[in-house]
Amino acid sequence: MDFNFTPEQLELRDMIRDFVAQEITPHALEMDKDGVLPDGLMGKMADMGLLNLVVPEEYGGPGLDGQTIALIYEELGKGCAGIATSIAANALASYPVLLKGTEEQKQRYFDVLNNGRLAAFALTEPNAGSDAGGVMTSAVKDGDDYILNGTKAFITNGGVADIYLIFANARRNAGIRGLTAFIVDKDTPGFSVGKKEEKMGIRASNTCELILQDVRIPASSRLGREGEGFRIAMQTLDSARPFVGAVS
Repeated sequence: MDFNFTPEQLELRDMIRDFVAQEITPHALEMDKDGVLPDGLMGKMADMGLLNLVVPEEYGGPGLDGQTIALIYEELGKGCAGIATSIAANALASYPVLLKGTEEQKQRYFDVLNNGRLAAFALTEPNAGSDAGGVMTSAVKDGDDYILNGTKAFITNGGVADIYLIFANARRNAGIRGLTAFIVDKDTPGFSVGKKEEKMGIRASNTCELILQDVRIPASSRLGREGEGFRIAMQTLDSARPFVGAVS
């Protein structure tokens, strides 16, 4: 394997490095103290194409390879780990769609990212972090719909995303065998954002609780089969870990 950068990658790195030096680094301390981004920064990052880095070309994205994406995250992390984490969360939430999404789901989901919006990956709960089998959020089939009920915790981009990847258990007391992934829009009735976490660091990255109370979504919002969520979650986390390392 050749890990040397191509001229195109070096040009992109320098462009991102200049953007970070001008738009992120000067505000990093303030963002970390206040937990608020400067006005217009998210729009500028969207204009730079930073919010849809893992979207394939056929769905309107840049179609970048993993090494190039890691290079970008590394430069962002130098400026502000919070900003890099927020952007990387878009990639994290995209992998389930890349892995198991239908054509219609991919088009719907990636259109949101291509339009400069944020996404969130919602697996963790108050009693289910590393143990994904402990997820208590339920997904009850009701005709052609599912009804979701539960609470998610420590969700990156939780309070600022437009679209969410929600993991719920579709089989009562089935543990990981019932875990199932769903796409949920922020304006779905019954879906709301709870408390914002006051963290010790990386405060430019929004981290919130999510509350689902009788959230009704169509079965077409389910990713893959019922019970396939654990595999989707683990494959997603495996795909995202190199980028976490790049930010770090």
